[in-house]
Amino acid sequence: MSQKSNEFDITGMHCAACVGRVEKVVSRMDGVADVKVNLLTRKGSVTYTDDSKVTPDDVIKAITGIGFGATLAEEGVQKLEKVNYKPQLYRMIIAAVMAIPMMVSMMGSHFFGWPMLPAWVELVLATVAQFGPGLVFYKGAWSAIKSGSLTMDVLVALGTTVAYLFSIYNMSVGSHDLYFETSAWLITFILLGKVFEEVAKGRTSEALEKLMGLTPSISHVQRDGQWVDVPTAEVQVGDILQVRAGEKVPVDGVVIEGQSAVNESLLTGESLPVEKTVDSKVIGATVNETGVFTMRAEKIGSDTMLSQIIKVVEAAQTSKASIQRVADVVAAYFVPTVIALAVLTSLVWYFGFDATWGVALMHGTAVLVIACPCALGLATPTSIMVGSGLGAEHGILIKSAEFLERAGKLDAIVLDKTGTITKGTLMVSKTVNFAGDAKENTGIMTAIEGLTTHPIAKAMAAYGTNELGNGVLPNVTGFKEVPGHGLEAVVDNQMVQLGHSRWMQSLGYMNETIEKAVLAEEERGASVSLLAVGGEIRALWAVEDEVRPEVPEVIKTLQDRGIEVWMLTGDNRRTAQYIADKVGIKHVMAEVLPQDKSGKIDELRKAGKVVGMVGDGINDAPALTLADIGFAIGNGTDIAVEAADIVLVRNDLNTLVQSVTLSRKTMTNIRQNLFWALIFNSLGIPLAAIGMLTPIVAGTAMAFSSVTVVTNALRLKRAKLN
Repeated sequence: MSQKSNEFDITGMHCAACVGRVEKVVSRMDGVADVKVNLLTRKGSVTYTDDSKVTPDDVIKAITGIGFGATLAEEGVQKLEKVNYKPQLYRMIIAAVMAIPMMVSMMGSHFFGWPMLPAWVELVLATVAQFGPGLVFYKGAWSAIKSGSLTMDVLVALGTTVAYLFSIYNMSVGSHDLYFETSAWLITFILLGKVFEEVAKGRTSEALEKLMGLTPSISHVQRDGQWVDVPTAEVQVGDILQVRAGEKVPVDGVVIEGQSAVNESLLTGESLPVEKTVDSKVIGATVNETGVFTMRAEKIGSDTMLSQIIKVVEAAQTSKASIQRVADVVAAYFVPTVIALAVLTSLVWYFGFDATWGVALMHGTAVLVIACPCALGLATPTSIMVGSGLGAEHGILIKSAEFLERAGKLDAIVLDKTGTITKGTLMVSKTVNFAGDAKENTGIMTAIEGLTTHPIAKAMAAYGTNELGNGVLPNVTGFKEVPGHGLEAVVDNQMVQLGHSRWMQSLGYMNETIEKAVLAEEERGASVSLLAVGGEIRALWAVEDEVRPEVPEVIKTLQDRGIEVWMLTGDNRRTAQYIADKVGIKHVMAEVLPQDKSGKIDELRKAGKVVGMVGDGINDAPALTLADIGFAIGNGTDIAVEAADIVLVRNDLNTLVQSVTLSRKTMTNIRQNLFWALIFNSLGIPLAAIGMLTPIVAGTAMAFSSVTVVTNALRLKRAKLN
């Protein structure tokens, strides 16, 4: 049973320390199992323990109690709050208007001998900047201190206040060493950096915004024999819809009349239009390019594929990679350490180098300002957001940042044969009759195979139905599946087995003639099913599946990257080896029973491998769950998709290679971001401490570090995954 969870929209967060405060206060609540907060999406996910009595209102109260805004995200409503940089822009403009006259006065006096502005004018200008645009930092700092934590707002508020108050003190004693312009310019540059940062952050969510805007607002629905335009939100399951050329398919469903070519590229990454005829499945938000067709709605609202894609992408963007958790821990201890360093810097300058209090305080202020951990907080989530969005555009749905991180570390990938290496469209290629009437044998086979949903059984049942036409099938009783072997039933009071040759061998039914016939088919890659009636093998059916055309190149690419590729199948060793040789796979696990698949994955993991499992069927689900990364191929069963960590929406194994490429490029981007974030602080703090950076330059550098990190993350949008 899955644990209950809620999503919350959270406002007022500025940096990694803010995220840490929210997570800290919520995680302390009795009954909360896990909490994840994302700075970029401004969303939080709270998971409760099974016996939890915590309500969403309790969580909201806890978050608002430390100075942030919080509301319960509306279930099933897909919206992305637009990044609004205008409040920051207006604050920055006001601060700049106050700071510019002081800076012009100071520069003019220094270079041209102009008279300085009167001290009282500078006081008025600095006061407006300090408690107008700068008030936002005081509010943030106060709420942080109330909750027992220290954030970027505390650093900025401390730095600007020191410069402002010390200038007032000097003014009162008649000193000309005033630093009003320092506090005003600090506020201006930090707010300017915030404006650039917010604009850049807005661009990181473009992929998700594009997905959310795909659904058409109006649908053509049949009402009382007439086509009526209604809002797509009002479409119900079972409604009959008409989709015209050039229009988007409104919801998921099935074509019941007409034919067309549908462009599915925005959802699956498939570049070529897909032909649709009667009984073809169509996906909401895809584009009907040519004809007109009528469809029946099967999935609407939050159940559509588009909604599920958006849900998965949002979940990935809210989750955290392990590398981010390290950054969060660093950020939590960073601010108090910096405050201590700033105090120490001022004391060393004053007592050790006989500097004036003004000079000592300015150096301490520079340390405070350069050290703001904004860039550190943005380093990982910006890359995760862009990376998961890029994956969605290519038909790769990554359920968590952890899996996006781990996919690049894979050194072994196990591919299920049927439906993954092969297309999964099985056909009977040959039949051999050994005993009894061929038509009677076909009838028995068809009656038994029609009772199960196994892909080979479905192919054989379809073949038999086509061969027999409208013939009456025999009555079947006592039907049961023998896992890994085949089917068993009673037909006309006789025990019947239908399945693998090795099963027939264990039952003692095989002879030399039958063994030769089986061997001939298996050596050319066919799967063989034998029919035994009353202990006598009567017939053989060879079933073949076409290998996906892209598989050999995919295998070669993975192996060239140092990844060990394995094929996992229940087929006999000869058939398995034939397919493996055909596609270039060097490692084969054959004759594996469904219940033993997960055991094979476990063996590889115990050997020290980081294992990815790719499958599409119900019996693949345990192995997908046990693997370090489970990949579900596009046409997989719901159970396989649910068990997987990454869903390859497009029915194309090239997306497997792309997902590994995406992971490696995203992790490289994150490391670059962390490098830039830490290098600014590692170099900036010592430079500020030894007096080589003024507070204004420090503020500019701090703002630039955040912009650099976000801009670097945006480079991922142009990454080539092929």
